[in-house]
Order: sequence, then structure tokens, then C-alpha cells
Amino acid sequence: MGFRSGLILCAWLASTAVASAAPQPEAAVAGQLQTVLERSVAADGPGAVVLVAKGDKVLFRGARGQAQIELGVPLAADQVFRIASITKIFTAATVLKLAEQGRLSIDDTLGKYLPDVPGADRIALRQLLNHTAGVSDTAKPAQPGFLRRDVDTATQVAEIAKRPPDFEPGTRWSYSNAGYILLGAVIEKVTGQRWHEAMRTLLLEPAGLTAIRYGDNAALIPGRVAGYTTDNPAHRVENAPFISSSVPAAAGGLVATADELMRWMRALANGRVISPRSFRAMATPAPALPGMSPTRRYGLGLYVWRVRGSDMVGHTGQINGFASAVGYLPKEDITVVVLANDDEFDARTMARRLAAIALGQPYADPVPVTPTAENLAALAGNYRIDAQTVETLSVKDGRLFAQRSHHNLVPLQMTADGRLYFVPDELSYFAPVRDAAGKVVRLDYFEGGDAPAQPMPRME
Repeated sequence: MGFRSGLILCAWLASTAVASAAPQPEAAVAGQLQTVLERSVAADGPGAVVLVAKGDKVLFRGARGQAQIELGVPLAADQVFRIASITKIFTAATVLKLAEQGRLSIDDTLGKYLPDVPGADRIALRQLLNHTAGVSDTAKPAQPGFLRRDVDTATQVAEIAKRPPDFEPGTRWSYSNAGYILLGAVIEKVTGQRWHEAMRTLLLEPAGLTAIRYGDNAALIPGRVAGYTTDNPAHRVENAPFISSSVPAAAGGLVATADELMRWMRALANGRVISPRSFRAMATPAPALPGMSPTRRYGLGLYVWRVRGSDMVGHTGQINGFASAVGYLPKEDITVVVLANDDEFDARTMARRLAAIALGQPYADPVPVTPTAENLAALAGNYRIDAQTVETLSVKDGRLFAQRSHHNLVPLQMTADGRLYFVPDELSYFAPVRDAAGKVVRLDYFEGGDAPAQPMPRME
């Protein structure tokens, strides 16, 4: 939902490599963006809307694929998508707005507002915002039909309260949807409104944003598209299983259009919905802790990524039938939005590709070569990621595969310079490091195709 975590590989994405970062004519940039969209999305299946803007000026706005496959309705750029965990940006901004108004402090304990949650007196709201509170997303199997029915916030809080914590607050980082549902409950406690109504009153209406709203399943929302999934062995397109927006709630219950998400990010970054100081707090990564990726740092409701040496803040989202990503590059005043109605679409990788093109530094396409059996044998082995996680490279039927701990095997392709990219192209790659004798002693992992590398020493 944003909810299934982890990186989902998508269809092949392509763009033309550009060596320098020199500004390009807008028509050339738009042409590259159109090429990426066409090569990543089929015209007759689930699709995507993408938008790239420089300041208030939209450089590219495009749609490809079907909004409703059964009826043959094509996607349009102004249609409404579930945005899943992008909702967390809005929830965090609402909490910070309430802090600006003196109605709470992000250093208050959760116990001040939800005293019946076990251990709430040891959890700060700040830790819920940056996923260091230890609130568990792991629950017993849901009752049949649970995802299909509307549930209120009190019911959600009661279910979360039954779960033991994953760790002591402040000792680790672990993405938690449940933590943001609790923040929604705090918003309701402080304002006396439903979390999304308070959000609308405090943030959206003052900014003139009407197409960002709670994804009420019963409401007739003009332009709302249907959601699909290809998460099956044959990658066949199927209607996505239904889930009520009340289940992800303040962690993932909003819908939006691409244009309004662009306007939202610019309003957020430019002090028009919360103060510049509050935005800086959102965009400042939490101190490094076990579990936090050095390339996907997290502030208060915002990831902080690096794209071609530039900071990009934003969020991804995934829920039944939909995948999404929004990013904003503060220094360059560039916004990218990706909204897809296939929950297996890799919106994060697409957003990175779009941002790199807008920066004038597109990611190169990996051109695979056929490795020798000797090369493959030299790479096979176990590589340490951290104390709990191992990356295993193995060879099967002349092909190289990667497997992270107990996850699925993922095929790799080798390029002429020895880099190992995932199949299909996903930007991230391994760069093997050899000793003086030519033995592979380490893999350097470049997540998202950019530095810094994460070293993975070989295990003997």
C-alpha cells in the first residue's frame, strides 16, 4: 500500500544517454520524456500519467494506456488515481501545521493523545513521523473481508495496540504504515475532525487544491480510473483486489491528479501551506540508524533521494491497483509525478529517469553482453549486506541471478564494463571489485544508479 514495500521491477524503460548536464531545448526534453513513456507503457493495458515541471511551467504532461480496459477508455493526464503512501506527505504536513499553531508538539509522546496504546509514553510523534517508533505493521491474518469493509480510526488503533513493538523506539528505522495511522488518530484527537477533513481544512482548501481528497469508495469522483494488477506468475492483467480507503487511512487513503500533486509539492516547498522551517524539518533525514538505507533516507513524511548529484524529496506509493511517485528537486525547482494504474509498475524508477532527463543527465541504457562461463563462476557466491541480510549470486542454465536473503530470484544482465543490472532494467546495479589476483572480493551496489555505493564484501 506503499503498502507492499520493496522495489518492484517494471517494464523496460529507455532514454537516450546525454554526456553533459548542459541545458537542453524544451522540445528535446519533451521528446525524451515521451520516448520513456511510450517504451515503458503499453497502449492497450494499464498505463501511467507522467508530469515534469520546472517551476510552475509544465515541460511535459503525458498519458498512455487504459483508464478502464473493459470499456476501452484511454487514460488522460487529468484523471484521478489512488496515491497510496504519498498520503504520508500530507499527514506529516498536517501534524507540522498543528505544531505551528501550538496545538501539539512533534516531541510530545503518543501517550498524551492515545494513552491506551501500550508503550505510547515512550514514543514521540517525531518517531512516528520518521519511522523510528517501532510500531509494527505485522498482524495476525485479517478477518475474511476485512480489507473490503470500511473501518473507523478507533478500530484501527485498537488493532495496532494489540501488536508487540518491533523494537525500542529510536533504536532502528523500519517503514511503518501503522505509525501513520496512529498519526491520523492524533490529528483527529487534536482537531475533532476526521483526519482527512482536518487535512482539507488546514492545507488543501487554503492552497486551492480540490482534486486531492480522501478516496471514499462510495463517492462518485469524476475521472477516477480503475486499478489493475499483473502480480501473478504469467504477468497477466487482472482487476486488482478491492481495498477500502479506510484501511490505509492516513498512511495511504488519498486520491489525486498529477497536476495537483505538482502544485502541492511547490506550495509545500515554498512556504504556502506550512512554514519554510517546517518544510526543512520534513526534508531533513533522521539520524542514521540500523535499517535505514544510505540512498533512501527519510525525514518527516519525505524520502530524501539523490538523482545525478542533486537532492530530490518526495514519496512513493503502492496499493491494490496503483503505483505512484512524486519528487521535487529544491535546488533546480523541478517536480516529477508518476501515477500508474498497475500496482506492479515501478513508479520510483520512472520518477528517477524523468528527473535525470530534466536535469540534462539521462541514465544510460544498459547494453547487455554474454558473459563467459568463467565470468559467471567467478561472480557466484554470497555477499554480506548487513548483519541480517545476504545477497547471493547464482548461476542457472548459463544465466546469472541475484537473491536477497529469502526473496525471489532476480535475473541479472552484464554490460561490457562488467556492471550487473537487474532484468528488466531498473537503474540499480552491482559493480564487482576484484583483488590483485582477479578474484571478486566485493560487490559495490549502486541503488538507483547513483553514488554512494553500498559495499557488500564476499563471504568466505
